[in-house]
Amino acid sequence: METVKVRDMVLGDGSVKICVPVIAHTYRELEQTLRALEGGSFDLVEFRADFYFEEESRALSAIRRAAGGKPVLYTIRTKEEGGEIEISDDRYRERILNACVMADIADIQLSRLHDRAGSRQLRSDLVGKLHEMGVKVLLSWHDFDMTPRKEVLLEKMCEMQDEGCDIAKIAVMPHSRQDVLTLMEASVEMLERFASRPFVTMSMGTIGRVTRVAGSFTGSCITFGTAGMMSAPGQVPSDSLRQILKALG
Repeated sequence: METVKVRDMVLGDGSVKICVPVIAHTYRELEQTLRALEGGSFDLVEFRADFYFEEESRALSAIRRAAGGKPVLYTIRTKEEGGEIEISDDRYRERILNACVMADIADIQLSRLHDRAGSRQLRSDLVGKLHEMGVKVLLSWHDFDMTPRKEVLLEKMCEMQDEGCDIAKIAVMPHSRQDVLTLMEASVEMLERFASRPFVTMSMGTIGRVTRVAGSFTGSCITFGTAGMMSAPGQVPSDSLRQILKALG
């Protein structure tokens, strides 16, 4: 597996990095959220832009200052993708390219690279444009209803690699302990057989929490922890995550 360097952070080196999502509707809320990051334990910051209702460049500037030298991940997710807004493909592309003047990594939903029939590509070389800007691309795929079979999870991660991502991400919803084990088994097999670049996997909800601290075993290179509001069910406070990851080595 090749490692990916973003600023001073290296992904794929065997250690798990902690990402803290920033969720706010207004600039005032954003300032309060960013104050909660002060002195916190994290390696990168995610701006969930689909929650934010005001002018974006001001918010990104504030997040960039709060992150210091740490990377900023820009994510905008639609309601269909588990987010908060509806947005056209053209507007989606425009917002990502504008935001990544300041962000270091862009989260792009895998489904956004194709039309609804899964045939004609709509990306207009979005991945290539971001790479030209020096921005890393995190392709993501979510299932908020269930955990598909291991073979489906592996297929999706390999597809994201084929699309040229720097980081592949999968998040699924478990309904049983076996579902959690399915996600973990897929992660280990990806690590040992197919991974050419770093990947992120997680099982959401309370019973999936073990996957958020198991990355050193499964190969998942980023875990998401809170310093305020959760962006997905089952997230753990970032300070607690750091202690657990340190204990697990």
